[in-house]
Amino acid sequence: MASLPGLSREIFGNVSAEARLLFYGLSCLVVAVLAQAVIRRVRLWLRGRPESGLPPWRTIGRNLWRLALLQRRNRGRTSAHAAHLLLFGGFCLLLLGTTLIGVEHWLAALWTPAGGGPVFHKGLYYAIYEPVLDFAGLAVLAGCAFFAHRRWRQPRTSPNAPGDWLVLGLLASISVTGYLLEGLRILREQTPLPWLSFVGAPLAHGFAAAGLTAAGAATAHQIAWWIHAVLALGLIGLFPYSRLLHAIAGTLRLAGGPVRLGNLRPVSIEEVEATGELGVTRIEQFSRGQLMALDACVACGRCDQACPAHEAGQPLSPREVVLGLRAEMDRTVLARSPGHPGEGTSDEGRDLAGEVVGSPALWACTTCSACAEVCPLAVNPVGFLLDLRRATVTASGLRGTPAQALQKTLRAGNPWGMSSGERMAWAAGLEVPTIEENPDCELVYWVGCAAAYDRRIQKVARSLVRLMRAAGVNFAVLGNREQCTGESARRMGDELLFQELAGRNLESFRKHGIGAGGKRIVAHCPHCVNSLRQDYAQMGARLDVVHHTEFLDDLLTSGRLAVKGPDGGNAAAPLTYHDPCYLARVGGGVDEPRRLLRAARQGAPFTELPRKGRNTACCGAGGGRMWFDEAPERRAGRERLAEIEAAGADTLAVSCPFCLVMMTEGLAARDVTTNVRDVAEILDDQLQSDSTA
Repeated sequence: MASLPGLSREIFGNVSAEARLLFYGLSCLVVAVLAQAVIRRVRLWLRGRPESGLPPWRTIGRNLWRLALLQRRNRGRTSAHAAHLLLFGGFCLLLLGTTLIGVEHWLAALWTPAGGGPVFHKGLYYAIYEPVLDFAGLAVLAGCAFFAHRRWRQPRTSPNAPGDWLVLGLLASISVTGYLLEGLRILREQTPLPWLSFVGAPLAHGFAAAGLTAAGAATAHQIAWWIHAVLALGLIGLFPYSRLLHAIAGTLRLAGGPVRLGNLRPVSIEEVEATGELGVTRIEQFSRGQLMALDACVACGRCDQACPAHEAGQPLSPREVVLGLRAEMDRTVLARSPGHPGEGTSDEGRDLAGEVVGSPALWACTTCSACAEVCPLAVNPVGFLLDLRRATVTASGLRGTPAQALQKTLRAGNPWGMSSGERMAWAAGLEVPTIEENPDCELVYWVGCAAAYDRRIQKVARSLVRLMRAAGVNFAVLGNREQCTGESARRMGDELLFQELAGRNLESFRKHGIGAGGKRIVAHCPHCVNSLRQDYAQMGARLDVVHHTEFLDDLLTSGRLAVKGPDGGNAAAPLTYHDPCYLARVGGGVDEPRRLLRAARQGAPFTELPRKGRNTACCGAGGGRMWFDEAPERRAGRERLAEIEAAGADTLAVSCPFCLVMMTEGLAARDVTTNVRDVAEILDDQLQSDSTA
């Protein structure tokens, strides 16, 4: 096919030299407008707080390929993902095809092969080019049709704006006029093998059947060519002024990689002392990446659909948080930018925490990270909310039971306000060694405040101790030296309290050789695990921390721990499992709890809840919500209770103390008799041991 003579098309055929010159002039003007607008946005982002350096170029390239081009983060919503992939992929191919036409034209002008004719737009290349571009145009039309239908029938999914309809109209019109151009060109040029353009050829046949001559096609082609060109240039110029801005800001955002769930922005005490500021009170105090993320948001609404607080009817919309902050960024920072009509204004902007983001919305967040997990452009609303919380707490803007929990933690080292002398009461009769009594232990059990002071959670700690004893694990606890990790305090915005608590715990770790290649830590609270792994790492600690389900799974797999088969009393009792957010979504611990449950309850019916694994539903206790005085029926997570009730299981297994408390209270309020138990307790039931403690 590459050797067939005449298998090509004329570049800029039927377009005069004057028209070409005008087109190139308009193109340069549009590109200049685009560049000026993009530079203006970049300057705006650069007004934010500097961040650490860029990831390696290889990582950036991999992120762009996987996250931007292949849109891996857009998976999970089959129809919307497919439609967006068609629209995005089709547009990229059309843009590439148009660019190659321009390259061909300039190469032909600078270097024309002997005998004239195209440089590369011929033969096999041309035979591939034509159908691929036709497919691309159909992909764009299919994507436009899907999103137009969704916006027309389901406007709440994504807020409608006139500019959105304009963008969809331009994209569809460019594809349609492109096909019309192709049909008119084929009729005018009598192109060899016209059916390579499987859309243009039927159009050409239809034009001819309607009586259009080659001369008439030439005139219509010139008119259609200019319409097509103006539409395309208009769309390019519209990019930074419409929802299409997300294609630029989002691509740059994705180049940095996905959000590290459960990870908060580090705060330097030296910086706080130098500036006297903690948290964010002005838009410019957000990081440069966060300001870029505000522009990356496409307002698709996936964050709202995933948010447990929004689901429960609480006044939190992660999308509105981001859109509100972006509007404030445009209103204040952009107005003070050089060259803007509002330059020099004295408007310092509204109060971010209170006016832009209402106080009820600010404190409704459970920090479950579901919004960041599902965002196709890796925008993290949790990060914005927690930065605002820090400023609010610093200004003494937190009242009621959560403020009391912080005060108790400051005074007693735990949110319960209990004495450190009572921290080992849970171990009565178990003879649990402290690290002073067993300094050569291989493992340190981090008990946590809940198991130390909550009578129900104490049973979980006792079960875990019996399991470790049965497996011959050489362990110890910190005892009265252990204090709260500060996880709740940090996610409630009290950064100074967190750092004080972490400093005390790290001092104990150093004293007893914990971390930095030394003793390992096991904890049954996913919040403690995440804080020790990520929060403490920001303070220079290198800790080897494992959740108790991961640790027990290792013991079971290695043969160190043996369990009986289920006894007659619970062999047939149906069981279901609730994934904690900070274990499954943040920590990736999905399979280990299920393997333990199946080992302990072999043959028992196991029912998976509708939302499971990384797609789990929050119980409503994270982000300090554990300490808010709120009725169970109003909490985030009430829909999860309905799912558990519908499952009809005799036992609900959990692997987080917060989940155990919230699910127990919530199910009791609904008069549901499902028994809520930790995975360790269920495994302990089948333990091959004579222990009766």
